[in-house]
Amino acid sequence: MVPMFRWAPWFALVLAVFSLVLLFGFDDTLFVALFGLVCALVIGFMEPVAVWWRFSSDEMISRTVVGSADEQSFRMAVGHTVREEIVWQELPGWTETRQGFVLETLDEGAASLSVPHRAFASDEDTASFRTLLEKHIGPAN
Repeated sequence: MVPMFRWAPWFALVLAVFSLVLLFGFDDTLFVALFGLVCALVIGFMEPVAVWWRFSSDEMISRTVVGSADEQSFRMAVGHTVREEIVWQELPGWTETRQGFVLETLDEGAASLSVPHRAFASDEDTASFRTLLEKHIGPAN
């Protein structure tokens, strides 16, 4: 959702500008220009509203996830209700980005887990997690 959320308002702005040019610059383009302006409004507001709706309507997404890792597995918990333990063999690969770590899973499709750098208390904790990933999964993709 992040790329769509980031680029949708810009696309809507460009569409609105073209529609305004059609509206004021050419004759007999009233309906096309109005259609473009309506589409620009829908596109401009659609993605921010969708992101807000997704995060506010799903209780699990809007809650804090607590994680831990050791020599056996990677564990996640959301409050006291959802707990998941993933053994290292279920994670075929990982990548480190500027924001954090992306752990690939064996689930069908493009499933992955995200562990942001801000989740770690110190640089030593981040380095320790990176070492665990390299030891049990292998080098970063």
